Amino acid sequence: MTSSSSSSSRSAARRQVYGVPTLCWCGKSLITWVSETKENPYRRLYRCEIALQRKTETHLFKWVDEAILEEVRMVDAKIVDLVHDFHSLSKRVIEELNSHKLFIAALDEDVKMKINDNITKMSQAIDEATLQFKEDMAACDTPDCR
Repeated sequence: MTSSSSSSSRSAARRQVYGVPTLCWCGKSLITWVSETKENPYRRLYRCEIALQRKTETHLFKWVDEAILEEVRMVDAKIVDLVHDFHSLSKRVIEELNSHKLFIAALDEDVKMKINDNITKMSQAIDEATLQFKEDMAACDTPDCR
């Protein structure tokens, strides 16, 4: 195939598609062709079959190497966005974890205080019951009580 990118309409059309194209504007699938021009010998390009048959019509034209370079740049930009999102999320997770740690520490302290209060109340109840038992035993003088 012989092709040249000198046409201004082709140059304008090429700028409208960023990255690797999948369809021509006419709706047809794209095929990878090899340029046979002096300016771009053996350079690969995207083109639909209709464009090859009707050279006067403007159909999608895109160099493969430019399309791949644009795709790589888009992926690089997405990676930068993902890294930024990851750092933001990490910061929020760490803040949430610290908040939960403080909440758990407060709960732990509250539970410890309640347990200690209950132990104190139980000790007092045991002491009172023991004292009452001793008084009851001392009050009972008969052998049947014992």
